Amino acid sequence: MKINKTLQVNAPASKVWEVLYTNYGDACHWASTVNESKEREVAGSDYIGRTCSTVFGDVSEIIDNADVEKMELQYHLDDTPFIMKAATAKWKVKPKSINTSEVTMDLDVTLATVPGLLMGWMIKPKMRKDIYQTLEDLKFYIETGKQSDVKIKSDAKYFKKKGKKAA
Repeated sequence: MKINKTLQVNAPASKVWEVLYTNYGDACHWASTVNESKEREVAGSDYIGRTCSTVFGDVSEIIDNADVEKMELQYHLDDTPFIMKAATAKWKVKPKSINTSEVTMDLDVTLATVPGLLMGWMIKPKMRKDIYQTLEDLKFYIETGKQSDVKIKSDAKYFKKKGKKAA
């Protein structure tokens, strides 16, 4: 399953890049699909990884490549929830003007065989909707400095289930 989405953000490209790459381990601060996240070291790699508790299950990611000059980032999941076999995400940030940028996310997900066959009709639309919402969360966070209402509700539900207070 491939998802490609581009949106305009009313902020300098450097600010978008800071959230996506410089603060890579902090996706839980803005993404409604990520309730907890933390940066981690990756042995034998020039790049870092992160672990995330997401609406799809716990995932572990490793950055494959980051081009700071071009503001391009690619990472893959090295530990996936049972519904996924593999996933790779590519992000690009392009300045459009001094205070406007364009963010593109290309996501390529391979569902695990059994869940894909049995529940693919249900998983794919939800995943697409959640990824589109994640981009809207990013835009809102960058433009306002606040979490979206969807993010706040997602965290409240997640942490209530875990018996913890939202961060």
